[in-house]
Amino acid sequence: MSHFCLLRDPQTYVAHDWDLLADETARQHWLDLFAKHFEDLLRHASAQYGRAANRQIANASKQFAELIQQLRQAPGSLPGGKLNIIEMVRQREKVLRAHRLNDPFGHIKDRENVKAMALYPQVVRALHAMEGEAKWLHLIESVYAGNIFDMGSPATMSLADESPDFLEAIENTKPRPWLVDHYDNLAEVLVPAPPTKWSKVVFFVDNAGSDFILGVMPLARELALCGSKIVLAANEVPSLNDITVDECITIVQRLAAVDPDLEALIGGEMFEVVSSGNDIPLIDLSEVSDELNEAAADAELVIMEGMGRAIESNYDAAFKVDALHLALLKDPLVAARVGGEVYDCVCKYTPVEAAQA
Repeated sequence: MSHFCLLRDPQTYVAHDWDLLADETARQHWLDLFAKHFEDLLRHASAQYGRAANRQIANASKQFAELIQQLRQAPGSLPGGKLNIIEMVRQREKVLRAHRLNDPFGHIKDRENVKAMALYPQVVRALHAMEGEAKWLHLIESVYAGNIFDMGSPATMSLADESPDFLEAIENTKPRPWLVDHYDNLAEVLVPAPPTKWSKVVFFVDNAGSDFILGVMPLARELALCGSKIVLAANEVPSLNDITVDECITIVQRLAAVDPDLEALIGGEMFEVVSSGNDIPLIDLSEVSDELNEAAADAELVIMEGMGRAIESNYDAAFKVDALHLALLKDPLVAARVGGEVYDCVCKYTPVEAAQA
């Protein structure tokens, strides 16, 4: 594990700069949110693991409640003395794994994967009738629509319980101009393709279900059809409803079985799936897998997708290459930090020339 090879300056890189020791209002918000969310999470763990896990679930509930109370009384009491969202997430995952509740949303991911895979052929066929700017805009909007499947945010957790309708979500996506809207600059590069200006793209993926299958994959597929090799970077192990590297490999293979273009792209070595080395819904690019760095060494575009990877962490990260941040905002305080509100869309495109200016 080492820093991501495409960071412009690893020495000054900070994954997440929201200091909850200094921001009391935010600290109370996040402690309250984590406390409530953990109990909702354990409800899903009960459905995933059944009655046999009742003792583990009760013990996890007790341990996490004690941790939250400790942090209310002594916010700087975690090892290292820091308190931020990344540290909170790590503590939550530590408690879950200590009680062998490694994948509490596994059943939800399975359900949503099946539903999204059934819709995938229709989504791909619709792309054949589109061209130019309209096609690329639709692909970006599809990323936002898919990203609404998120078990990490109370705003969307209940929607996932109800199994969100992807096509309806596209219709409900906020119209342009988005909160952060660099789409016109992005379209100037995309619309003339093929070929794209990027020989290889590293795509940090987020959730399973519609997010990956109906949002990420159609966009990645179109980039590959335009000549960009695609590296899909997924979590090593489960965390919330994030897709894992093993799940990613399996799903891509299944999609290829119903998509001749994707099958041909894979046969032509235009797709690669790697582990990012990550185990939380945000990502600290100072610690990624050697496998990712080997695959990314000659990439020319980094795509950070989802609120955790693109906004809560790495929003201001500087890269040696072009960067694209795509996210749907699902927490009011996170949204407020970038000047928006829940369900606002972020399309932040930073060509390397602009980043160095």
